[in-house]
Amino acid sequence: MQKDLQLKTNKMKNIESVERLTSSKKRFILAFGVPTFMLYFFFCIYPIFSSIFTSFHSWSGFSDMEYIGFENYLNILKDPVFVKSAINDFTIVFFKEIIIISLVMLFAISLTKLRLSRAETAFYRFVYYFPNILSVIVIANVWAFFFNPRIGVMNEIMKLLRLEFLIPENGWLVEHTLPVIIFIASWCGIGLYMIVLISAINNVPAEIYESSEIDGAGQWSQLVNITLPSIWSQVRFMVVSILYGSLASNMGLILPLTNGGPDNASIVMGLYVYQKGINLYRVGFANAAAVCLMIISIVISLSSNYILARREEK
Repeated sequence: MQKDLQLKTNKMKNIESVERLTSSKKRFILAFGVPTFMLYFFFCIYPIFSSIFTSFHSWSGFSDMEYIGFENYLNILKDPVFVKSAINDFTIVFFKEIIIISLVMLFAISLTKLRLSRAETAFYRFVYYFPNILSVIVIANVWAFFFNPRIGVMNEIMKLLRLEFLIPENGWLVEHTLPVIIFIASWCGIGLYMIVLISAINNVPAEIYESSEIDGAGQWSQLVNITLPSIWSQVRFMVVSILYGSLASNMGLILPLTNGGPDNASIVMGLYVYQKGINLYRVGFANAAAVCLMIISIVISLSSNYILARREEK
């Protein structure tokens, strides 16, 4: 009987505390949660559903909408320019993944394992992170000047190295468009992920390395058996973030750098949406392309995350 009474008393106290917390939470939600959700709804959720709705219509953005069903989607899939933009996007993302992850792991492991002073470590971190604080427009203009066929620094460097025969006649951005864009995009993405990986490596307990040294493990063995398994979650985050972020943001660099040229050699899906919607006033068609881009990004990101998560469980 006494135990039952104690249980009932405890339940009553828990219920009262929950009610008090609930009332305070309600006030907090009303004060902060509701305005935040409203802003998120109007600036994030509503545009998605609006784009899906208008993607089934022929609409210039100003005229009356005309329902045409899946015609926009069918025309997009038949358009060779959209196919080209998708191929370019996947090509850029594939090489960005390889370059960024390889260099980030190299730099992060070097800065954490080499016996550098605090000042040297801080300097290298700043140098690698510096591209992340620059505007995309600034980055595009700087590298456009660097690869300029007449006054560019790249040509002068090639001449100093006596490699003039490798200088393209029509310019780097014309004859080697995608490789140059991949290089610039990879350069922009190293700093942020390097900071993430450095933090992950520093969080690995030093006792584990000390124990492995006592057991006779060398630097390479520690890297393969301790460091890499310990930072696998961060590597998975990098892979998915680069993948999802690149498909959505490649346009930001390409638009001021090449505007998709020459002859759509550097066009990507985001730029394709921009050109159709802004330049040609085919808003319904552009929204259909944007929906396709969203679906592709979600499917690829979830798939890669699932594969990497399965790899981590093993």
